[in-house]
Amino acid sequence: MLVHAVIGLAPLAAAAFVLEALSATVAGIDPAAWSLLLRGSLLGMLVIALPSLWTGIAERNHMYVNWPPSHRIKLALSLVLVLLLALELGGIAASDGPLRLGSWLGLAIVAGNGVVVFLLSAFGLRITLGRQSFGRTSYVPDMDFDPPMDILECVADFAGEPPKLIDVREER
Repeated sequence: MLVHAVIGLAPLAAAAFVLEALSATVAGIDPAAWSLLLRGSLLGMLVIALPSLWTGIAERNHMYVNWPPSHRIKLALSLVLVLLLALELGGIAASDGPLRLGSWLGLAIVAGNGVVVFLLSAFGLRITLGRQSFGRTSYVPDMDFDPPMDILECVADFAGEPPKLIDVREER
């Protein structure tokens, strides 16, 4: 669940960078607030990405023997994101003047983070939900089988049985 915050903070950091660099005031939010949002978003992303990366590695190693390509790609992208965030925060701390849109920092925050987070999300969905595409899924409705299968017929034999209830107060 931690990764959802990273996905939300990346576009916030990008927008805050652009608005701070333009010295824009939008809906009463001045450049000083954009500055705080930018730095807070980047720091929040870094602070959240580190334990997310660690738990991903630890859980993967705990449950499986090998790492499929999609997991290796996600690991590499996570490392790229952490490195990128550290460089961005260091670049902001080292800058002595106002932020510039066309700088390497702007490109990294607006485009780099967005691309890496998008790819992480795509591979995360692929891992979590299985095959992602616009093509047909492997699901076949029961009635499309030959001969058609009615799921109610399959379970009719069990309809007379009493429900199986578990009382958690009696579990030991």
